[in-house]
Amino acid sequence: MTGTDPSIGRQAKDIAEAADTSVDAVKKLASFIDSTFGNAITNSIGILGDKLAYYRLTKAIELQEAVDRKLKERGVDKRYVPVAFGLPIIEKATVEEEPLLQEKWANLLTNARDATYDKPIRRNFTSMLADMEPVDTQIFDIVVREYLAIVGNGEESLFSREKLSKSTRVPEDVVENAVRNLIRLGLLKPGVVTGGISMGEHRVSSYKDTELFGVTALGVDFFHAVNDGQ
Repeated sequence: MTGTDPSIGRQAKDIAEAADTSVDAVKKLASFIDSTFGNAITNSIGILGDKLAYYRLTKAIELQEAVDRKLKERGVDKRYVPVAFGLPIIEKATVEEEPLLQEKWANLLTNARDATYDKPIRRNFTSMLADMEPVDTQIFDIVVREYLAIVGNGEESLFSREKLSKSTRVPEDVVENAVRNLIRLGLLKPGVVTGGISMGEHRVSSYKDTELFGVTALGVDFFHAVNDGQ
């Protein structure tokens, strides 16, 4: 964004007045968007006017400030983010009202911009996060943290819906709905227990649905991508 085009200044002023914020804040956000995408978007103010709309500007600025702060704290080099991946994050984050989910969006964009972050980040992480409720993220974080703490034992780790409900004091039906959604997203998987009874060469297995459930490899990647320093 250059200072030679007067239309840019007028757009920034109009957006700032409509969103009850400063022109400087709007210009900083525009610069943030251009630097994030490697100047692939030459008129960030226009993107704000068309895609994010006035009422979403405050959250967009909060996202920018959170990502900039996290990257500064890490002291790392920044890398560009493909528009097809980064723009949906900004769009989704700027309509999110829950602080917990706002933090997840900021973490996802921060990790995407962190040149030292070497874990997988998939494009569909954006749609996955958009389909999660706050309780889903709370349940998911608890389960994956426990999973990562015990994964070194070499055994399949299954988690009990009933025990999780008791330990978190979240009603079991709420836990079940959260687990079902996380299974639908591919982040968790239904539990299967193999017993001592065999039929021919095969042991009899019992499908546990959400009663017992496990963590997928995709779930671990997603967990790291939406958390800060995990």
